[in-house]
This record gives sequence, structure tokens and C-alpha cells, in this order.
Amino acid sequence: MTTKIKVVEFDKQNIELSTETLAVRSKESKDSLYLKLNNKLLTFTKTKHTIPINNFTSALHLSMCAIDLKRGDKIICSINSSPTVPEVIRHYDAEPIFVDVAKDSFQIDLTKLKLLIDSTRSKKLKGIFISHMDGELFPISQINKIIGGRQITIIEDASLTLGLDRQEIDHIADIKLFSLDNALSRFAFFTTNNDEMFQRAKLLSNNGLVYEESASVDYIYDVLDLGCNYQPSKLDTMFALSTLEVLTNHLAVRRLIAKKYTLAFSNLPNVSILELKDNHSYARFIIRIYQNRDTFALELKERGIQTRLHYIPVHLLTYYKNKYDFKINSFPNALQNYYQILSLPIHSALTNDDVEHIIESVKAVAKHRYQSTVGKH
Repeated sequence: MTTKIKVVEFDKQNIELSTETLAVRSKESKDSLYLKLNNKLLTFTKTKHTIPINNFTSALHLSMCAIDLKRGDKIICSINSSPTVPEVIRHYDAEPIFVDVAKDSFQIDLTKLKLLIDSTRSKKLKGIFISHMDGELFPISQINKIIGGRQITIIEDASLTLGLDRQEIDHIADIKLFSLDNALSRFAFFTTNNDEMFQRAKLLSNNGLVYEESASVDYIYDVLDLGCNYQPSKLDTMFALSTLEVLTNHLAVRRLIAKKYTLAFSNLPNVSILELKDNHSYARFIIRIYQNRDTFALELKERGIQTRLHYIPVHLLTYYKNKYDFKINSFPNALQNYYQILSLPIHSALTNDDVEHIIESVKAVAKHRYQSTVGKH
């Protein structure tokens, strides 16, 4: 059967909203649109400085520039990170230092993180990259306690927390990155409360170029450092604004779907899910299949349901496996997740019929497989 229900699909309401307002917003200046977008962002997070960026990878790259990452420096990150994270670190010839996830969790293991930091006294340890896996708010306040008074920068991928109550953690990270990517455009924010990091990032986000304010003409410029052009287009800014305008509604829809999934899947044989949580964006809904996860996914595909894996542990990827001589069991908790977890579709483009089809399909596959297993014994 052809896959009909995708894991990620851009919300049609967002497209329609952008189309309707395109004519009006196209007459506004880029600066005016950015001001509206920035003000909207500040309703979700409190920060002193923001810089609009053309995509999340660029924002991540710029954050490494802002902390002046150099060859041989070290950045700690989860072994279950998106491969984009260690990739950007390696572009600076710096070293990603990986930490396993907690058992039966998708978040970085705080106990192992503490052991690593306590055992790493090198001044080359420049930062920690933290993300909120699947949309569950990570207790980032614990990172400050682990670091103590050491000069280690905290960089947070806060994308999946937009719309959540960030009051207790909003002030902790030195740099916060937000992605507003969608099917039609790419956009991200680099944000910080640190004046020095902001000034460096702002300079490097525009090719390290500045114009001479004291010149009698306005076309005299200078290059103070090596940067890149990270600036988004006007069209990307318009779509990003539309994305933020419907974000709260999308969050509410995903939470409703997550509640339905949780009720439906709570007592399935050989399937487990995490408990429903209030401060969770449910950007992804992950289930655990205890036996033959891949055949489970294949049966769902045959029923027209796409699934995904977030993420393949980095130490299993060829480049990192060869570069650092990792063994398959170097990170046992992430490895167990890799063999068992599966991401189901959860987004606001799903219809009620789609959700019911997913629920009934997962239940049917789980029960059929269980009955087949019992029958063999």
C-alpha cells in the first residue's frame, strides 16, 4: 500500500495563511517583518539579543563561531543527537564528546554527564549542547549544578520547546537556538543574553562586514573577521512569522493526539510508551517495540502509515565509528533504543480519520504479532 500518512507534513492551514497574507506582507520591509517576528518570538521565550538566521544548521554553526571554537576544542553532546550537531563541531576540527542517554529515556544521562565533566579537567572543554528530545522539557537547570563554576558554555536547541512553559529554564543556556523550518522555507533564531557573544555572532552572520559610519558616503565597508552570510530571505521571514502565529494551535492539536495515543496504546502487548506529560510539545510520539521493531514498522507501512527513527545513535554512523573506533555497545542505552523505538505521525495536518487509522493499525499489528508469538509456543 502506498504511504498516505506521513510522519512530518506541513500544516495546510499554515500554507493557506501564508498565501492569504503574502500580498500584504510582501509590501512591508524586511526589517518591519523581522520586528514583528522577533516580538512574536519574545512571547514564547525571554532573551536579550536575537539574530535571524537562514536555517538551523547555520544557527548551530554560528553558535560555534560565537564561542570561538577552535581545533582540538571539545563539545559534549548526546550520542542520540541529530547528526547535524557533531557534524558542525567537526567542521571546526573540534571534537564531539558523546554521552549515553538515560535508561528507558531519550534524554542525555545526567549521571554519566557528571562523571564525564568531573573526569575532564582540560580547558579545551568549551561547551555542552543540550536538546529536548521528542519535545520533552529537559531539566537543563541540572547542567548548571554539574558544571559548577567552570567556564563551559551551554548551547540549547530549544526548537521543540516553543509554546511550553520555559520560565524555570529560560535564563540558563548561554545560547538558545530556535528552528522555524517548514516544508516551504527554512528559518532559525540565534538568541543570547551575553553581549560579547551577540556582538561576535552579529558580525560573523554578515560575512564579518561592517560599514564605516563616519564616512561621508554610505558605501565604504571593511571586513573585520571571517564570517558567512547567514541572513534569511524576506520570503523565509514571512513564512516563519506565519509558523509562529499558528504554533499554539498546532501544539494543542499534537497534545490532543498524544492523549489519544496514550490511552489507546497503554496496555498493548510488547509495546510501551512514556507517560503523558503536561510540559511536553509532542513534536514526536515515540513508542517502544520490544521484539522485531523493523517488521512492526513494515506492517504499518503496508497499512499506509509512515514511521521514522529519531535518531540512529551517532556511534553507529560510519564516519564516527571509523574516526573514534567506537564499538557497537559503547553506548548501551542508546543502542537499546535504536533496536526498539519508532516515531509515529503526530502533527496538526492529521485528520480524525488519520488518527483513528493509526491507532487501530498499531493495535492490530501489536495484537496479531503477540498472538502469532503465543501460537508458536
